[in-house]
Amino acid sequence: MRNPSEDKIKIVLIRHGATATNRDKRYCGKRSDEDLSEEGIKVLNEMKEKNAYPSASFLFVSPKKRAKSTAKIIYPELEQNIIEEFDEIDFGDFEGKNYEDLKDDPEYQSWIDSNGENAFPHGESKNEYCKRAAGGFLKAMDIFSKRADENADDLTKDPRRFADIAIVAHGGTIMALLSTFAGMNYYNCMVSNAKGYIVEIAPGYPDSMKVTGIIE
Repeated sequence: MRNPSEDKIKIVLIRHGATATNRDKRYCGKRSDEDLSEEGIKVLNEMKEKNAYPSASFLFVSPKKRAKSTAKIIYPELEQNIIEEFDEIDFGDFEGKNYEDLKDDPEYQSWIDSNGENAFPHGESKNEYCKRAAGGFLKAMDIFSKRADENADDLTKDPRRFADIAIVAHGGTIMALLSTFAGMNYYNCMVSNAKGYIVEIAPGYPDSMKVTGIIE
């Protein structure tokens, strides 16, 4: 097992590629399981050709098709470890709607007036979602640690073999993880489709998360 005081784990946080719902600027959350659009696939392949995505040796993904398809394009050689808690936030009654659909809805105005702190009608609140995603991250790190221990002999030959992790999930997932573990403002962590962040943590210390790069 690596010494937490001497090693760092690099984690690549990637938002899935674009879907038709994303194109139309509609809320696309936990209740939707659409796949990538043709344009979304094209952009991902173009970014991969430009080597926009860092290499990884271990992969965690959201259970949604759009995340799994994205991961398959970027990291086709890696096993996909599904983390249910990395699913997108539940937008409740706002799911599938955009600003034009909601601008005259009193519940939408109330949500805006709360600065995004209120729960979505029949959905989740930001705080509930952050707690869920953070729990998923701790679960993922536990899986990663156990897998590294199982491969201790290989680690003596290549100590960083299991040190680079990719998480392919949703914009909300990234916002939740960065706000919870890196102390960033939730709404300042918004990220476009197919883009993301590179962070580092000390093994066993998730609150040590630090942003070291941006995927753009």
